[in-house]
Amino acid sequence: MKKNWLLRIVFGIAGVLIVAVIAVLIWQKGYYGKRWYGNTTINGVDVSKQTLVESKQKLIEAHKDYSLTIKAREDGILTINGSDIDYKFDIGSQFDDLFATQHGSMSFFGKKRDYTMDYDVDYDAKKVAKIASESALMTGDGYKIKKPVNAHVKYSAKKKQYECVAEKLGNKLKKKVFIQAIEDTLQKAQTEMDLTDEKAFPDVYKAPKITSEDEELQTALSACNNAAIRFIKWNMGEGVTEQITPEEISRWITYKNGKVKYDKTAISDWIEAFCLKYKTVGKTRTIKDHNGKNVKIYGGDYGWQMDYEKTLSQALKALKKPIDASLTEAYINDAGTDNQEALTIKCKVEYLNTAFQKDYNNFAVDWDTQNYTEISLADQMVYVFRNGKVAYSCKTISGKPVEGRSTPTGAYFIKEHNTHRVLKGENYETPVDSWVRITWSGTGFHAAPWQSWSSWTKDYYKVRGSHGCLNLEPSIAKKIYDMVKYREAVFIH
Repeated sequence: MKKNWLLRIVFGIAGVLIVAVIAVLIWQKGYYGKRWYGNTTINGVDVSKQTLVESKQKLIEAHKDYSLTIKAREDGILTINGSDIDYKFDIGSQFDDLFATQHGSMSFFGKKRDYTMDYDVDYDAKKVAKIASESALMTGDGYKIKKPVNAHVKYSAKKKQYECVAEKLGNKLKKKVFIQAIEDTLQKAQTEMDLTDEKAFPDVYKAPKITSEDEELQTALSACNNAAIRFIKWNMGEGVTEQITPEEISRWITYKNGKVKYDKTAISDWIEAFCLKYKTVGKTRTIKDHNGKNVKIYGGDYGWQMDYEKTLSQALKALKKPIDASLTEAYINDAGTDNQEALTIKCKVEYLNTAFQKDYNNFAVDWDTQNYTEISLADQMVYVFRNGKVAYSCKTISGKPVEGRSTPTGAYFIKEHNTHRVLKGENYETPVDSWVRITWSGTGFHAAPWQSWSSWTKDYYKVRGSHGCLNLEPSIAKKIYDMVKYREAVFIH
């Protein structure tokens, strides 16, 4: 009995609910028979609970002074007024069809309905294209247009390695797609257009070709790190070293089509600057002359000079030397001294010419300031210094001061000694004794027995000057030959 009683209650409640639902549906059908259902929008315009006539009037009124506002990336805005494009709005038959379709099905409370449809609109397509093409969004007039940037790898000086840099979308529009998107929006009579909505407008902007998800990016990262993370070192002496670092190398390499390429011009420029830094040939030097006065000497070939070609070859070879990936990875994880040392390629300094010493505080002081030879063309005298003092001096006859025969000035070094030598020129061939070469072009000390030494004066060279050599009396030529030493500095002024 109790069970039957409970069933009667349950069936009774269910019956009441069914009757209530049917009543509501009948009421809803009657109420909404000539109205849009609640929560209904058409092309973004809310027409909920409005009659067909009311909604049409609302849409016509809403588009009476039509304008379309376009929002773009980087705070770009473009407004197109309907009057500027001869815009005409008509609801069209689709509106009635949509109303009939909605009422052809039952409606449930709270259900949201967002409809999109094309109205019967008309506009001047040429004017639309002209406004869009000449807008700041396309021309960049007062609005900075940025091209998309591919995701790429870049060296980080802070992290001491390459890292992936995410792509940049930019804000450069595709002209045809942009204009078509405007026309599609006009057709729906929408008053707002948000180009930043990538779902609504996925193709309107030019996009990067390489994104952060691209697998090739990881390949590029590994290749660039392996190419750049190495140290190329030269020991310059006196505790001074020079080296090419990963940061420097990162400026010389690019990754393209699966390969690392080197900027050989940039590498050559670095090596040239490196060699010039330590080049003292041609430096201006100050010497103490035979009178104890400071004399500036310009030019000549004395000094240090690195071999540019060999040094460049060393650098290129070291840059392309295969490096074990495990060493690179160890450095990436810990850029400490030990891991850096494992990636260091040591090169020998190659010189074309050397000098007596290196003074890193003053590169021009590269000669033995206590032992050298001074030649005064004005006095026509040779002074040999030993221990900072004139140890020997003698007269000389230098080159005749005419084109092709004058003695060059500058800082040079003793290059060779020959007890006998035949000097050859365009119109002469002369055997000499006690030959000491000063310049590679042919200037040197030698005995000159053909000169009238008893007639010598400091102006004698102007009449009886040599072809550039420093003529000496036969009796003292051997003395000079013995005193001046190989690679010792000779200053001619």
